[in-house]
Amino acid sequence: AEVAALAQDSTYVSNEYAKAMAVYQRAQRYNDAALTKQALVDMSILAPRDTGILRSLAELYYNNQQYVSSAMAAADITRIYPNSLVGIEIQALSYENLRLYDKALEQYEKLWLTTDDNNVLYQMAYLQYSIKRYTEAITNIDILATKITNESTVTLSKSDGNVQEIKFSAALKNLKGLVFSAPGNKEEARKLFNEALAINPDFDAAKSSLAELDKG
Repeated sequence: AEVAALAQDSTYVSNEYAKAMAVYQRAQRYNDAALTKQALVDMSILAPRDTGILRSLAELYYNNQQYVSSAMAAADITRIYPNSLVGIEIQALSYENLRLYDKALEQYEKLWLTTDDNNVLYQMAYLQYSIKRYTEAITNIDILATKITNESTVTLSKSDGNVQEIKFSAALKNLKGLVFSAPGNKEEARKLFNEALAINPDFDAAKSSLAELDKG
């Protein structure tokens, strides 16, 4: 009887999963985000260890700016696979958008240890500056300065919401200037902002940094 019950359970789950998958495919075809999300939630309950479903769910939440939900779905991925880069990255980005910079930093540190990616280390230094961990920020900026080449670039946001590709060396000087300006070392900050602009004269963030310094 027990075996028969298990077989019935298995058939039920299999049928429900097939139904949820059919709903998911139809929702995708109709571009129905709410129904897509519901189908993915149903599938994740029926197949709790399928991280592909959790990834789709986390990405859908993130793209819809539901950052608490995307962080939780991504955390479920890392509960199953602790070193999942996708799970770690979505958590980092979600926490950053929620302005939970300490939590974001924890995830970026995990990402950095796994990937050795310069962009991740830059983001860590920026967050450390944001939460006034200035010594750590400077340490990471100095590490980055030894890792980049003259040709290395980074993509940063502009004040108008667009993005701008600039030389990594200019970005580091601007960030270091921000760290120095925070406790009031204005002359050193000004020197660094000007050095950043000498490398990239159209560097939007460095222009803003300098303007803020002059205003203050």
